[in-house]
Amino acid sequence: MIKEIVDNNLKQVICEDVLKDLPEWFGIEESTRHYIDEVVKYKFMALYVGEHAVGFYSLREENKDVLDMYVLGIKKQYHGRGLGSTLQDFVNDYAKTHGYSYVMVLTLSEKHSDKGYALTRDFYHKNGFIDIYQSDKIWDKSNPTQIMIKKL
Repeated sequence: MIKEIVDNNLKQVICEDVLKDLPEWFGIEESTRHYIDEVVKYKFMALYVGEHAVGFYSLREENKDVLDMYVLGIKKQYHGRGLGSTLQDFVNDYAKTHGYSYVMVLTLSEKHSDKGYALTRDFYHKNGFIDIYQSDKIWDKSNPTQIMIKKL
């Protein structure tokens, strides 16, 4: 089950619980803390298995046409089960319903050798995203950024 979470404390609890389960992707404590603090500002969709939130997408409006998938994650034990694609489909439908033409995401670019992020980029490509811009200036040179976008 997927539901929108409006309680700011619950957004932070779910975000922290999921991100702490993903140190391969969210291993920089300062950045992870920033995401946990900032999710209160944005739309938040949580994925539940039974009574437990096992994933989420936090959504930020980039502009009237583009919805940014600000931060997201699915707990490791649920990877490879299609739950990420289910949640992505839900977000795509949400974006269309609310008048957006595109969804976008920032991730670590292929210039970095991280295997986890290679899987992340593969996930987005399989879900219809294309690479539009890579930069060493959005985050920093040791964390080159790939902007990906999908037309809805």
